[in-house]
Amino acid sequence: MKKKKRYIAAAALLLLAATNGWGGEKAKLGPCVRQCVHAYNPSLADSGADEFMAEDFRARECVRLCKENLYQGECDPLADGCCHPDYLDTDPDCQSEPPTDPPDPPDPPDPPGNDLPPDPGEAGKATLEGIDSDGDGIRDDIQRYIALTYPDSQKTRAALKQFTLALNRAILESPDEESALNNTEVVARAQECLWHIHSEGSIKISDLLMAEYLNTVDRSRAYLDYNDHLGGHVFGGKDFDEYKGSCTFDPDAMED
Repeated sequence: MKKKKRYIAAAALLLLAATNGWGGEKAKLGPCVRQCVHAYNPSLADSGADEFMAEDFRARECVRLCKENLYQGECDPLADGCCHPDYLDTDPDCQSEPPTDPPDPPDPPDPPGNDLPPDPGEAGKATLEGIDSDGDGIRDDIQRYIALTYPDSQKTRAALKQFTLALNRAILESPDEESALNNTEVVARAQECLWHIHSEGSIKISDLLMAEYLNTVDRSRAYLDYNDHLGGHVFGGKDFDEYKGSCTFDPDAMED
C-alpha cells in the first residue's frame, strides 16, 4: 500500500510533464512501470490490464520515474541493467522486477575472548586523549574499531595497534617540534610494518583508521599542527625487504 501511495503522489507530479509525442502503439510494461501506470489510472488497476497505449497513459513518464528504482547508468537499449523507455516491449530489462537493496548487516559481535571495553560514545570525544579504560595506550573506540573490523587477522590488528600508538604520540605531543620530528620516525616504522603485511592495501587500511581516529575538530587540528612541524625536513625510509624489521612484533609468529 505504501508503494502504491508513492506512485500516486509521483504520478500527480507527472501531470505537468508533456507526452513529447510518444508513439500510439501498445506496450507490454515491466512490473515497476505497470504499477506506476495503474496508480495513475485506478480503473486500469481494477481491470488488471498490463498493456497500455503509451501516449494516453503517460507510460513514458512512468519509465522515467521507475528508472532510478530499476537501474543506474546509460540507457543503451542493448546494455544490461538498463530499461530504455523507447524499447519497453523489446528490452528485457524493462520486464524484470527492480533490484532490491540488501538489508544492512547486523553489527558484528565482540570477538570472543577479546574482552573489549564498552563503546565510550560521545564521552570519548570530549577530550583530545579520549577514554582509555584499560590503559593500553589506545583509545577505547579505536581499540574496538580495530578488533571488530579485522577479527580474522591477528597480524593486521597488531600492525594497526602499533600504528595507533605511534599516531597517538604524534597527536598528543603535536605542540613540540622536536617531539614531532622524533614521532615521525615512529609513525614511519609503523607504516612500513603495515605495508609489509598488506602491501599497497595498507594505504586504504591506514586511511580508514585515520578517519576513525581524527573524529573531532580538536584531533584534526592537532594532527595538522603535527604536520606543520614537518615542513622543510627530509626523512629517510627503509628498503621494502627491510619492512618486516619495522614491526614491534613478529609477524611470522602469527598464522593470519
